[in-house]
Amino acid sequence: EDAVVSRPVVWTPEVALRAGSVVLGGSPWHVTVLPESVREFARRVHATGQDGATAATPAEQEAARFLLDRGIVHPAPIAQHPADDVEVVVPVYGDPGPLRRCLTSLAVEGLPVTVVDDASPEPYASQIAEVAAAHGARLVRQETNTGPGGARNTGLEATEAPFVAFMDADALASADWVARLRPVLDDERVGAVGPRVRPDVRGVSAIELYEETRSELDMGAVPSRVVHGVPVGWLPSAAVLVRRSAVTRPAFEPGLRVGEDVDLFWRMDEAGWTVLYAPDVVVHHEVRDSWKDFVGRRKMYGNSAALLEMRHPRRLTPASPSLSGLAVLAAASTGHPFVAAGVATYELARQRALLGPEVPLSVAVEVTGRSMWSDAYWMGHLLRRDWWPVGWTVLALTPRSSLARGVAAAMMWEPVRDHILRPTRLDPVRSLGLRLLDDASYGTGVIQNAIAKGVPNVVTPRPRLPRWPRRR
Repeated sequence: EDAVVSRPVVWTPEVALRAGSVVLGGSPWHVTVLPESVREFARRVHATGQDGATAATPAEQEAARFLLDRGIVHPAPIAQHPADDVEVVVPVYGDPGPLRRCLTSLAVEGLPVTVVDDASPEPYASQIAEVAAAHGARLVRQETNTGPGGARNTGLEATEAPFVAFMDADALASADWVARLRPVLDDERVGAVGPRVRPDVRGVSAIELYEETRSELDMGAVPSRVVHGVPVGWLPSAAVLVRRSAVTRPAFEPGLRVGEDVDLFWRMDEAGWTVLYAPDVVVHHEVRDSWKDFVGRRKMYGNSAALLEMRHPRRLTPASPSLSGLAVLAAASTGHPFVAAGVATYELARQRALLGPEVPLSVAVEVTGRSMWSDAYWMGHLLRRDWWPVGWTVLALTPRSSLARGVAAAMMWEPVRDHILRPTRLDPVRSLGLRLLDDASYGTGVIQNAIAKGVPNVVTPRPRLPRWPRRR
Protein backbone atom coordinates (compact mmCIF):
# COMPACT_ATOMS: atom_id res chain seq x y z
CA GLU A 1 0.00 0.00 0.00
CA ASP A 2 1.27 3.48 -0.92
CA ALA A 3 1.21 5.35 2.38
CA VAL A 4 1.50 8.68 0.62
CA VAL A 5 -1.55 8.44 -1.63
CA SER A 6 -3.51 6.88 1.22
CA ARG A 7 -3.61 10.38 2.71
CA PRO A 8 -6.36 12.79 1.62
CA VAL A 9 -5.88 14.49 -1.73
CA VAL A 10 -7.54 17.75 -2.78
CA TRP A 11 -8.64 18.92 -6.23
CA THR A 12 -6.26 21.63 -7.42
CA PRO A 13 -7.92 25.04 -7.87
CA GLU A 14 -8.15 26.31 -11.45
CA VAL A 15 -8.16 22.74 -12.80
CA ALA A 16 -11.49 22.08 -14.55
CA LEU A 17 -13.42 18.81 -14.78
CA ARG A 18 -15.71 18.65 -17.80
CA ALA A 19 -18.33 16.02 -18.61
CA GLY A 20 -17.08 13.93 -15.69
CA SER A 21 -14.18 12.57 -17.70
CA VAL A 22 -12.13 15.41 -19.26
CA VAL A 23 -9.70 17.52 -17.25
CA LEU A 24 -8.42 20.90 -18.39
CA GLY A 25 -5.30 21.96 -16.52
CA GLY A 26 -2.75 20.45 -14.20
CA SER A 27 1.04 20.74 -14.14
CA PRO A 28 1.85 20.97 -16.97
CA TRP A 29 -1.43 22.26 -18.42
CA HIS A 30 -3.01 19.57 -20.55
CA VAL A 31 -6.31 18.22 -21.81
CA THR A 32 -6.56 14.83 -20.11
CA VAL A 33 -9.20 12.24 -20.93
CA LEU A 34 -9.37 10.29 -17.69
CA PRO A 35 -9.09 6.50 -17.94
CA GLU A 36 -12.22 4.62 -16.85
CA SER A 37 -10.38 3.32 -13.76
CA VAL A 38 -9.68 6.87 -12.56
CA ARG A 39 -12.98 8.64 -13.25
CA GLU A 40 -15.04 7.61 -10.22
CA PHE A 41 -12.32 8.58 -7.74
CA ALA A 42 -11.60 11.83 -9.62
CA ARG A 43 -15.28 12.80 -9.48
CA ARG A 44 -15.38 12.10 -5.74
CA VAL A 45 -12.31 14.25 -5.07
CA HIS A 46 -13.73 17.02 -7.24
CA ALA A 47 -17.05 16.93 -5.39
CA THR A 48 -15.46 17.16 -1.94
CA GLY A 49 -13.85 20.53 -2.64
CA GLN A 50 -11.18 21.54 -0.15
CA ASP A 51 -12.14 18.74 2.26
CA GLY A 52 -10.36 16.23 0.05
CA ALA A 53 -10.87 12.48 -0.27
CA THR A 54 -8.84 9.48 0.83
CA ALA A 55 -7.88 6.63 -1.50
CA ALA A 56 -9.10 3.63 0.47
CA THR A 57 -8.49 0.75 -1.95
CA PRO A 58 -5.50 -0.21 -4.12
CA ALA A 59 -7.44 0.85 -7.22
CA GLU A 60 -8.15 4.26 -5.71
CA GLN A 61 -4.50 4.61 -4.69
CA GLU A 62 -3.49 4.03 -8.31
CA ALA A 63 -6.05 6.61 -9.37
CA ALA A 64 -4.72 9.08 -6.81
CA ARG A 65 -1.18 8.56 -8.06
CA PHE A 66 -2.33 9.16 -11.65
CA LEU A 67 -3.92 12.46 -10.62
CA LEU A 68 -1.02 13.54 -8.37
CA ASP A 69 1.57 12.94 -11.07
CA ARG A 70 -0.29 15.31 -13.41
CA GLY A 71 -0.95 18.03 -10.84
CA ILE A 72 -4.70 17.50 -11.09
CA VAL A 73 -4.89 16.93 -7.35
CA HIS A 74 -2.43 17.77 -4.60
CA PRO A 75 -1.75 16.36 -1.12
CA ALA A 76 -4.03 17.79 1.54
CA PRO A 77 -2.31 19.87 4.22
CA ILE A 78 -1.41 17.59 7.10
CA ALA A 79 -0.56 18.20 10.71
CA GLN A 80 3.02 18.92 11.61
CA HIS A 81 5.28 16.39 13.24
CA PRO A 82 8.76 16.86 14.74
CA ALA A 83 11.40 17.09 12.01
CA ASP A 84 14.40 15.45 13.62
CA ASP A 85 16.10 14.62 10.30
CA VAL A 86 16.40 18.17 8.94
CA GLU A 87 19.21 20.72 9.16
CA VAL A 88 18.94 24.37 8.13
CA VAL A 89 21.49 26.23 5.99
CA VAL A 90 21.53 30.05 5.94
CA PRO A 91 23.89 31.87 3.54
CA VAL A 92 24.79 35.44 4.51
CA TYR A 93 26.89 38.30 3.23
CA GLY A 94 27.42 41.71 4.80
CA ASP A 95 24.97 43.34 7.22
CA PRO A 96 24.17 40.90 10.08
CA GLY A 97 20.93 42.66 11.03
CA PRO A 98 18.65 40.52 8.83
CA LEU A 99 20.55 37.39 9.93
CA ARG A 100 19.79 38.16 13.57
CA ARG A 101 16.06 38.34 12.83
CA CYS A 102 16.23 35.19 10.69
CA LEU A 103 17.96 33.11 13.36
CA THR A 104 15.54 34.35 16.00
CA SER A 105 12.63 33.11 13.85
CA LEU A 106 14.33 29.76 13.23
CA ALA A 107 14.95 29.19 16.93
CA VAL A 108 11.29 28.33 17.50
CA GLU A 109 11.64 24.91 15.85
CA GLY A 110 15.02 24.25 17.44
CA LEU A 111 16.61 22.64 14.37
CA PRO A 112 20.39 22.59 13.85
CA VAL A 113 21.41 25.68 11.86
CA THR A 114 24.58 26.21 9.82
CA VAL A 115 25.37 29.80 8.84
CA VAL A 116 27.67 30.20 5.84
CA ASP A 117 29.45 33.58 5.72
CA ASP A 118 30.15 34.22 2.04
CA ALA A 119 33.47 36.04 2.64
CA SER A 120 31.96 39.14 4.26
CA PRO A 121 34.44 41.96 4.88
CA GLU A 122 35.16 43.31 8.33
CA PRO A 123 33.56 44.44 10.56
CA TYR A 124 30.63 42.41 9.20
CA ALA A 125 32.48 39.09 9.45
CA SER A 126 33.07 39.49 13.18
CA GLN A 127 29.51 40.66 13.74
CA ILE A 128 28.13 37.66 11.83
CA ALA A 129 30.23 35.35 14.01
CA GLU A 130 28.83 36.98 17.14
CA VAL A 131 25.23 36.68 15.91
CA ALA A 132 25.68 33.01 14.97
CA ALA A 133 27.25 32.19 18.34
CA ALA A 134 24.52 34.05 20.24
CA HIS A 135 21.86 31.89 18.52
CA GLY A 136 23.71 28.59 18.86
CA ALA A 137 24.30 28.25 15.11
CA ARG A 138 27.40 26.68 13.61
CA LEU A 139 29.42 29.12 11.48
CA VAL A 140 31.27 28.19 8.30
CA ARG A 141 33.27 31.01 6.72
CA GLN A 142 34.26 31.08 3.05
CA GLU A 143 37.49 32.84 2.09
CA THR A 144 36.17 33.63 -1.40
CA ASN A 145 32.78 35.12 -2.24
CA THR A 146 30.83 32.64 -4.39
CA GLY A 147 27.32 34.09 -4.29
CA PRO A 148 24.27 32.62 -2.52
CA GLY A 149 24.27 29.39 -4.55
CA GLY A 150 27.91 28.68 -3.78
CA ALA A 151 27.35 29.44 -0.10
CA ARG A 152 24.43 27.02 -0.01
CA ASN A 153 26.64 24.37 -1.60
CA THR A 154 29.17 24.86 1.18
CA GLY A 155 26.42 24.54 3.77
CA LEU A 156 25.11 21.40 2.13
CA GLU A 157 28.56 19.79 2.32
CA ALA A 158 28.93 20.84 5.96
CA THR A 159 25.71 19.10 7.02
CA GLU A 160 24.70 15.45 7.15
CA ALA A 161 20.92 15.22 7.63
CA PRO A 162 18.96 13.54 4.82
CA PHE A 163 16.87 16.70 4.40
CA VAL A 164 18.16 20.27 4.22
CA ALA A 165 16.14 23.46 4.56
CA PHE A 166 17.67 26.46 2.80
CA MET A 167 16.64 29.88 4.09
CA ASP A 168 17.99 33.27 3.08
CA ALA A 169 19.36 35.52 5.81
CA ASP A 170 16.71 38.16 5.02
CA ALA A 171 13.84 35.67 5.31
CA LEU A 172 11.73 35.04 8.40
CA ALA A 173 10.57 31.53 9.29
CA SER A 174 7.11 30.75 10.55
CA ALA A 175 7.00 28.75 13.76
CA ASP A 176 6.38 25.37 12.14
CA TRP A 177 7.29 25.69 8.47
CA VAL A 178 9.74 22.77 8.39
CA ALA A 179 7.54 20.52 10.53
CA ARG A 180 4.61 21.08 8.16
CA LEU A 181 6.61 20.63 4.96
CA ARG A 182 8.65 17.62 6.05
CA PRO A 183 5.75 15.08 5.75
CA VAL A 184 5.42 15.97 2.04
CA LEU A 185 8.83 14.35 1.54
CA ASP A 186 7.55 11.05 2.92
CA ASP A 187 6.68 10.47 -0.74
CA GLU A 188 9.99 9.12 -2.00
CA ARG A 189 9.34 10.61 -5.45
CA VAL A 190 9.35 14.16 -4.06
CA GLY A 191 12.77 15.80 -4.16
CA ALA A 192 11.87 19.26 -2.88
CA VAL A 193 8.96 21.27 -1.55
CA GLY A 194 8.66 25.00 -1.08
CA PRO A 195 6.36 27.19 1.02
CA ARG A 196 4.74 30.41 -0.05
CA VAL A 197 7.14 33.34 0.45
CA ARG A 198 5.20 36.49 1.35
CA PRO A 199 6.75 39.95 1.69
CA ASP A 200 7.25 41.23 5.24
CA VAL A 201 5.74 44.68 4.71
CA ARG A 202 6.18 47.07 7.63
CA GLY A 203 6.01 50.48 5.95
CA VAL A 204 3.69 52.34 3.59
CA SER A 205 6.02 53.41 0.78
CA ALA A 206 4.78 52.89 -2.77
CA ILE A 207 7.26 50.06 -3.35
CA GLU A 208 6.28 48.24 -0.16
CA LEU A 209 2.57 48.50 -0.94
CA TYR A 210 3.25 47.21 -4.46
CA GLU A 211 5.46 44.34 -3.25
CA GLU A 212 2.78 43.36 -0.75
CA THR A 213 0.76 41.92 -3.64
CA ARG A 214 3.25 41.68 -6.53
CA SER A 215 6.42 40.24 -4.96
CA GLU A 216 8.57 38.24 -7.40
CA LEU A 217 9.10 35.62 -4.68
CA ASP A 218 5.39 35.07 -4.00
CA MET A 219 4.26 32.24 -6.29
CA GLY A 220 0.60 32.64 -5.35
CA ALA A 221 -2.04 30.73 -3.44
CA VAL A 222 -2.54 27.73 -5.77
CA PRO A 223 -0.67 24.46 -5.02
CA SER A 224 1.28 23.07 -7.94
CA ARG A 225 3.83 20.65 -9.25
CA VAL A 226 6.85 22.72 -10.17
CA VAL A 227 7.59 22.17 -13.86
CA HIS A 228 8.63 24.37 -16.75
CA GLY A 229 5.78 26.15 -18.50
CA VAL A 230 3.32 26.55 -15.61
CA PRO A 231 2.73 29.59 -13.35
CA VAL A 232 4.84 27.97 -10.62
CA GLY A 233 7.72 27.06 -12.91
CA TRP A 234 10.37 27.31 -10.18
CA LEU A 235 10.74 27.76 -6.42
CA PRO A 236 12.59 30.64 -4.76
CA SER A 237 15.46 29.28 -2.69
CA ALA A 238 14.75 32.00 -0.13
CA ALA A 239 13.00 29.14 1.70
CA VAL A 240 12.84 25.55 0.48
CA LEU A 241 13.19 22.02 1.84
CA VAL A 242 15.15 19.52 -0.27
CA ARG A 243 16.01 15.84 -0.14
CA ARG A 244 19.78 15.47 -0.07
CA SER A 245 19.75 12.39 -2.29
CA ALA A 246 17.78 14.28 -4.96
CA VAL A 247 20.40 16.93 -5.65
CA THR A 248 23.66 16.74 -7.54
CA ARG A 249 27.02 17.70 -6.05
CA PRO A 250 27.26 20.64 -6.22
CA ALA A 251 23.54 21.27 -5.93
CA PHE A 252 23.58 24.85 -7.21
CA GLU A 253 25.52 25.55 -10.39
CA PRO A 254 28.68 27.45 -9.29
CA GLY A 255 28.65 29.64 -12.41
CA LEU A 256 25.20 31.09 -11.66
CA ARG A 257 24.83 33.96 -9.20
CA VAL A 258 21.23 34.55 -10.21
CA GLY A 259 18.71 32.01 -11.47
CA GLU A 260 20.56 29.23 -9.66
CA ASP A 261 17.36 28.08 -7.97
CA VAL A 262 15.49 27.92 -11.30
CA ASP A 263 18.31 25.80 -12.72
CA LEU A 264 18.33 23.47 -9.72
CA PHE A 265 14.62 22.68 -9.79
CA TRP A 266 14.52 22.29 -13.56
CA ARG A 267 17.38 19.78 -13.32
CA MET A 268 15.57 17.91 -10.55
CA ASP A 269 12.47 17.68 -12.72
CA GLU A 270 14.54 16.48 -15.69
CA ALA A 271 16.07 13.81 -13.45
CA GLY A 272 12.60 12.45 -12.62
CA TRP A 273 12.05 14.02 -9.21
CA THR A 274 8.75 15.63 -8.26
CA VAL A 275 9.05 19.20 -6.94
CA LEU A 276 6.03 20.64 -5.15
CA TYR A 277 4.78 24.04 -4.11
CA ALA A 278 2.75 24.07 -0.86
CA PRO A 279 1.30 27.57 -0.33
CA ASP A 280 -0.61 26.61 2.81
CA VAL A 281 2.77 26.96 4.56
CA VAL A 282 3.94 30.59 4.62
CA VAL A 283 7.24 32.26 5.45
CA HIS A 284 8.16 35.92 4.96
CA HIS A 285 10.92 37.84 3.23
CA GLU A 286 12.12 41.35 3.99
CA VAL A 287 11.32 44.06 1.44
CA ARG A 288 13.86 46.48 -0.02
CA ASP A 289 12.04 49.77 -0.35
CA SER A 290 14.42 51.92 -2.44
CA TRP A 291 13.77 52.61 -6.11
CA LYS A 292 17.34 51.61 -6.96
CA ASP A 293 16.90 48.20 -5.30
CA PHE A 294 13.47 47.69 -6.88
CA VAL A 295 14.67 48.33 -10.44
CA GLY A 296 18.04 46.65 -9.88
CA ARG A 297 16.60 43.44 -8.49
CA ARG A 298 14.08 43.07 -11.34
CA LYS A 299 16.83 43.75 -13.85
CA MET A 300 19.04 41.16 -12.13
CA TYR A 301 16.29 38.54 -12.47
CA GLY A 302 16.10 39.36 -16.17
CA ASN A 303 19.86 38.90 -16.47
CA SER A 304 19.42 35.21 -15.62
CA ALA A 305 17.39 34.47 -18.77
CA ALA A 306 20.34 34.15 -21.18
CA LEU A 307 22.36 32.04 -18.72
CA LEU A 308 19.43 29.69 -18.14
CA GLU A 309 18.75 29.43 -21.87
CA MET A 310 22.36 28.34 -22.40
CA ARG A 311 21.81 25.50 -19.91
CA HIS A 312 18.21 24.67 -20.86
CA PRO A 313 17.77 25.39 -24.59
CA ARG A 314 14.40 26.67 -25.84
CA ARG A 315 12.92 27.00 -22.37
CA LEU A 316 13.27 30.78 -22.21
CA THR A 317 11.45 31.56 -25.45
CA PRO A 318 9.42 34.66 -24.49
CA ALA A 319 6.29 33.66 -26.44
CA SER A 320 5.10 30.91 -28.81
CA PRO A 321 1.74 32.17 -30.07
CA SER A 322 -0.29 30.43 -32.75
CA LEU A 323 -0.66 32.37 -35.98
CA SER A 324 -4.40 31.65 -35.76
CA GLY A 325 -4.66 33.51 -32.47
CA LEU A 326 -2.64 36.45 -33.77
CA ALA A 327 -4.82 36.58 -36.89
CA VAL A 328 -8.00 36.71 -34.81
CA LEU A 329 -6.54 39.50 -32.63
CA ALA A 330 -5.48 41.51 -35.68
CA ALA A 331 -8.79 41.00 -37.54
CA ALA A 332 -10.93 41.86 -34.51
CA SER A 333 -8.83 44.95 -33.76
CA THR A 334 -9.08 46.32 -37.30
CA GLY A 335 -12.82 45.82 -37.75
CA HIS A 336 -12.93 42.56 -39.70
CA PRO A 337 -15.22 40.36 -37.58
CA PHE A 338 -16.00 37.89 -40.37
CA VAL A 339 -12.31 37.21 -40.92
CA ALA A 340 -11.87 36.71 -37.18
CA ALA A 341 -14.87 34.36 -37.09
CA GLY A 342 -13.56 32.37 -40.06
CA VAL A 343 -10.14 31.83 -38.47
CA ALA A 344 -11.76 30.92 -35.14
CA THR A 345 -14.01 28.38 -36.89
CA TYR A 346 -10.99 26.78 -38.56
CA GLU A 347 -9.21 26.62 -35.21
CA LEU A 348 -12.24 24.98 -33.57
CA ALA A 349 -12.35 22.30 -36.27
CA ARG A 350 -8.63 21.71 -35.84
CA GLN A 351 -8.97 21.38 -32.07
CA ARG A 352 -11.82 18.89 -32.50
CA ALA A 353 -9.62 16.76 -34.73
CA LEU A 354 -6.74 16.99 -32.24
CA LEU A 355 -8.81 16.13 -29.19
CA GLY A 356 -10.62 13.19 -30.73
CA PRO A 357 -14.18 11.88 -30.51
CA GLU A 358 -14.11 11.24 -26.74
CA VAL A 359 -14.02 14.98 -26.05
CA PRO A 360 -17.43 16.72 -26.27
CA LEU A 361 -17.95 19.66 -28.62
CA SER A 362 -18.46 22.00 -25.65
CA VAL A 363 -14.99 21.14 -24.35
CA ALA A 364 -13.45 21.65 -27.80
CA VAL A 365 -15.07 25.11 -27.92
CA GLU A 366 -13.63 25.92 -24.48
CA VAL A 367 -10.16 24.67 -25.40
CA THR A 368 -10.22 26.74 -28.60
CA GLY A 369 -11.19 29.84 -26.66
CA ARG A 370 -8.50 29.24 -24.06
CA SER A 371 -5.89 28.70 -26.77
CA MET A 372 -6.70 31.93 -28.58
CA TRP A 373 -6.87 33.86 -25.32
CA SER A 374 -3.45 32.43 -24.43
CA ASP A 375 -1.99 33.65 -27.72
CA ALA A 376 -3.13 37.20 -27.02
CA TYR A 377 -2.00 36.95 -23.39
CA TRP A 378 1.54 35.90 -24.26
CA MET A 379 1.95 38.52 -26.96
CA GLY A 380 0.84 41.13 -24.45
CA HIS A 381 3.28 39.69 -21.93
CA LEU A 382 6.09 39.85 -24.51
CA LEU A 383 5.34 43.51 -25.32
CA ARG A 384 5.27 44.50 -21.64
CA ARG A 385 8.53 42.76 -20.70
CA ASP A 386 11.06 41.51 -23.23
CA TRP A 387 9.93 43.90 -25.98
CA TRP A 388 8.88 46.73 -23.70
CA PRO A 389 10.31 49.53 -25.93
CA VAL A 390 8.02 48.27 -28.72
CA GLY A 391 5.14 47.83 -26.29
CA TRP A 392 5.41 51.35 -24.93
CA THR A 393 5.45 52.63 -28.51
CA VAL A 394 2.22 50.71 -29.16
CA LEU A 395 0.64 52.37 -26.11
CA ALA A 396 1.66 55.77 -27.46
CA LEU A 397 0.02 54.99 -30.83
CA THR A 398 -3.37 53.95 -29.43
CA PRO A 399 -5.06 57.31 -30.21
CA ARG A 400 -4.17 56.90 -33.90
CA SER A 401 -4.46 53.17 -34.66
CA SER A 402 -7.22 50.62 -34.07
CA LEU A 403 -4.63 47.81 -34.36
CA ALA A 404 -2.52 49.51 -31.67
CA ARG A 405 -5.60 49.72 -29.45
CA GLY A 406 -6.26 46.00 -29.87
CA VAL A 407 -2.65 45.11 -29.09
CA ALA A 408 -2.62 47.53 -26.14
CA ALA A 409 -5.70 45.77 -24.77
CA ALA A 410 -3.79 42.47 -24.91
CA MET A 411 -0.84 44.15 -23.15
CA MET A 412 -2.83 45.70 -20.34
CA TRP A 413 -5.42 42.99 -19.78
CA GLU A 414 -3.33 41.07 -17.23
CA PRO A 415 -2.21 44.10 -15.15
CA VAL A 416 -5.76 45.49 -15.08
CA ARG A 417 -7.22 42.07 -14.19
CA ASP A 418 -4.69 41.65 -11.40
CA HIS A 419 -5.45 45.12 -10.06
CA ILE A 420 -9.15 44.27 -9.94
CA LEU A 421 -8.85 40.74 -8.49
CA ARG A 422 -5.78 41.27 -6.31
CA PRO A 423 -5.64 45.03 -5.73
CA THR A 424 -2.69 46.70 -4.09
CA ARG A 425 -3.21 49.42 -1.49
CA LEU A 426 -2.10 51.91 -4.14
CA ASP A 427 -4.33 53.94 -6.42
CA PRO A 428 -4.75 52.48 -9.95
CA VAL A 429 -2.34 54.93 -11.60
CA ARG A 430 0.58 54.17 -9.27
CA SER A 431 -0.22 50.46 -9.16
CA LEU A 432 -0.30 50.06 -12.95
CA GLY A 433 2.66 52.41 -13.38
CA LEU A 434 4.78 50.28 -11.03
CA ARG A 435 3.66 47.17 -12.89
CA LEU A 436 4.95 48.62 -16.16
CA LEU A 437 8.22 49.66 -14.47
CA ASP A 438 8.50 46.16 -12.96
CA ASP A 439 8.10 44.49 -16.36
CA ALA A 440 10.37 46.95 -18.17
CA SER A 441 13.14 46.55 -15.58
CA TYR A 442 13.05 42.78 -15.98
CA GLY A 443 12.95 43.11 -19.77
CA THR A 444 15.96 45.45 -19.74
CA GLY A 445 17.97 42.76 -17.96
CA VAL A 446 16.86 40.17 -20.51
CA ILE A 447 17.79 42.39 -23.48
CA GLN A 448 21.16 43.46 -22.11
CA ASN A 449 22.31 39.97 -21.20
CA ALA A 450 20.95 38.49 -24.46
CA ILE A 451 23.24 40.91 -26.31
CA ALA A 452 26.19 40.41 -23.96
CA LYS A 453 25.99 36.59 -24.08
CA GLY A 454 24.91 36.34 -27.72
CA VAL A 455 21.69 34.46 -26.89
CA PRO A 456 18.93 35.86 -29.14
CA ASN A 457 16.45 33.09 -28.28
CA VAL A 458 15.41 34.81 -25.04
CA VAL A 459 14.04 37.81 -26.94
CA THR A 460 12.84 35.99 -30.06
CA PRO A 461 9.22 34.76 -30.11
CA ARG A 462 8.57 31.50 -31.93
CA PRO A 463 5.17 31.65 -33.64
CA ARG A 464 3.43 28.33 -34.28
CA LEU A 465 1.84 27.46 -37.60
CA PRO A 466 -1.46 25.69 -36.86
CA ARG A 467 -1.21 22.32 -38.58
CA TRP A 468 -4.03 19.90 -39.17
CA PRO A 469 -3.40 16.66 -37.27
CA ARG A 470 -2.39 13.66 -39.29
CA ARG A 471 -4.73 10.72 -39.45
CA ARG A 472 -3.74 7.86 -37.20
